[in-house]
Amino acid sequence: MGHSQIGDEGDDRLSKLADGVVGHILSFLPAKEAARAAVLSTRWRDVFASVHTVSLEQTKLPVREGGEDRYRRHNHNIMPAPPFPNGVSAALLARHRRRGTAAPMRALRVAFRAYFNGMNDHDSMVDQWISYAMQQAGPELHLDLRLNGGDYSLRSVANGDQRGLKQDEHASTDEDSGQNEAPRHTLPNTDEDVGVSNDRAPKDGLYTVPRGVFSCATLRTLCIGPCKLNPPASATNLPSLETLVLIRVADSGRKIHRLISGCPRLVDLTLEDCDAVRALSVLDKRLRRLSLQSCSLLTSVAIDAAELRSFEYKGAVPAHHSFLNMPQGPRRSLSSCKVDLCDNELTSELDLTRLGEFLHHFASTEHLHLTSARLGSSIGNETFAKRFPAFSTLGLLELTGSLPHDDDTHATDVVAAVARILEHAPNLEVLTLFFKAPPREKLDDTWDYRFYKEEELIDAHHLRYDRWVVFPDAPPATQLVTCLREINLVHYQGGNAQRMLAKFLLGNVARLDALYCGFAEGPLRLQNKLMDEIRGWAMDKIEPEGIMFM
Repeated sequence: MGHSQIGDEGDDRLSKLADGVVGHILSFLPAKEAARAAVLSTRWRDVFASVHTVSLEQTKLPVREGGEDRYRRHNHNIMPAPPFPNGVSAALLARHRRRGTAAPMRALRVAFRAYFNGMNDHDSMVDQWISYAMQQAGPELHLDLRLNGGDYSLRSVANGDQRGLKQDEHASTDEDSGQNEAPRHTLPNTDEDVGVSNDRAPKDGLYTVPRGVFSCATLRTLCIGPCKLNPPASATNLPSLETLVLIRVADSGRKIHRLISGCPRLVDLTLEDCDAVRALSVLDKRLRRLSLQSCSLLTSVAIDAAELRSFEYKGAVPAHHSFLNMPQGPRRSLSSCKVDLCDNELTSELDLTRLGEFLHHFASTEHLHLTSARLGSSIGNETFAKRFPAFSTLGLLELTGSLPHDDDTHATDVVAAVARILEHAPNLEVLTLFFKAPPREKLDDTWDYRFYKEEELIDAHHLRYDRWVVFPDAPPATQLVTCLREINLVHYQGGNAQRMLAKFLLGNVARLDALYCGFAEGPLRLQNKLMDEIRGWAMDKIEPEGIMFM
């Protein structure tokens, strides 16, 4: 039998690929990692010129050499300008190392955590990046500029999550540490043809987006903030823009509406921490996704929801039932709905009534994710039960909240709340419970988690197990749905309240195909005791190979 040549010495199939193909592959990596490919061989030396996406993320705040004076973002005078922006400029310049024309620019994604509001050198460099990207753009351009902080990962954004997730440690660079500062780089062909001025007057405010951005015909995605927009009144025209993400934008709602009005193809809109927006009206466009995150002064939202497939909301329970107005309701079921109540615990009848009215808008969703201070958020309350909507199409439910170890007072209420939700979701197939960890104690009076190592933060585990506990009586089991086939317990800590809830679910479910339990950090001996307990509760409900512990 012949042997495959894939592993044969000297058979370098990657190098046989065209530069454009290799550049396309490397475009899915952070720019730092893509540039490392140049050292593989002389054949790859100039392959970075074929990369169409440049992604750089500053995952660490720079510190003074020696580390004695810890860097604070609110103190702008303790160190010179960090070298990270020079690295971004160098990455863009590297696309021109080879003679000829560089590959058309498809995406520029930069997470600049140490950006200082109002510093002219930073503003000018960001202007240059934007100008370069627009001048080098191909048929479509995606701009993602996160300035000054935020828990997100550009690797996640590249995979389709516009908001991103947590920091990506693999994208860190030597420049991030504040060492080996490189000289400044000047980008080619960055003039005022695209509305970018390199001669900024001194100012004390947020970064202002260049006006040329608001008439870029190829711009497909714009994610930016914190910043000021100030779009021109008569020249805002983004005919290709489909995704708009505005983070901590200081402009009034009127200016944001002006921008939205100039985007005829807009289908995905996110507003995050835009406190100047009091009302939002998008009735002339058919959004497929709308995300409203911590816009504290927002009191009125009107949208055409005929094509809406995903809705996300983070904030307090809306004060008025007219907060969300959808004259054209969804023509089909929503794919997903996420509601995060910002760690607010609902106890008053008024708050529970408002929550019920708000959730009625999403009764047709297929995936519901509800986050509150306490798991279930008092949904077991009899008063609220009358107003809780029926989710006839709901197939996947995620509940996130805290359930302290020995919270016997609320344990029965939480079990009742979960049972109530299951009663209103007759076709539910997957249930996920994410247990928030209790808050950690501060290490000292100047405690800031950014300045401590992971081992310093994990000073005590969260696992608990009491073999002698006697669980109180649970609600009747007739409320559980018969379609439920999968249960996921995430960050399970084993406190009495959580164990009571797990026992209730596993003891009353009809039959399971899959059971997952991910434990909080803690000693293996406690994990083993909790695993044995869960196996016993699920003994006649699931095959052993269907259970997974992590």
